[in-house]
Amino acid sequence: MKICIDARLNILCQSGVIDQDIGQGLDQVINRLEHFWQLPVHGDQGVMAITHMANALMRTRRGEEIAALDPAILAEIVQSKEIHYIREINQDLLAYFSLKPAENEIGYLLANLYGLYLSSDTPLLR
Repeated sequence: MKICIDARLNILCQSGVIDQDIGQGLDQVINRLEHFWQLPVHGDQGVMAITHMANALMRTRRGEEIAALDPAILAEIVQSKEIHYIREINQDLLAYFSLKPAENEIGYLLANLYGLYLSSDTPLLR
């Protein structure tokens, strides 16, 4: 039985690694990244960003906490000229879920989106 459109997410859902609602939300995230934000979600950086978001959402659901991102790395991202754009993308994507990840998770989500943006040829859209 196919639960998610993306084959990798479908495997994670069927094996119980991620819950069905998170998998379905991530299908929407993939579509949004690709078609609205025009970011290369199917490349290595995109796969990493989606995988981390899946894990972050499941940790949030289970009430698990992770250590914060290295402060120097987070500072580089927060001080970048793209930070408002990256935050806007992150907020847009998280709107597909009722879960609200902790700040430590947000740091990693921003890092992955920043990496995805840097790996693309996409100019700032906003």
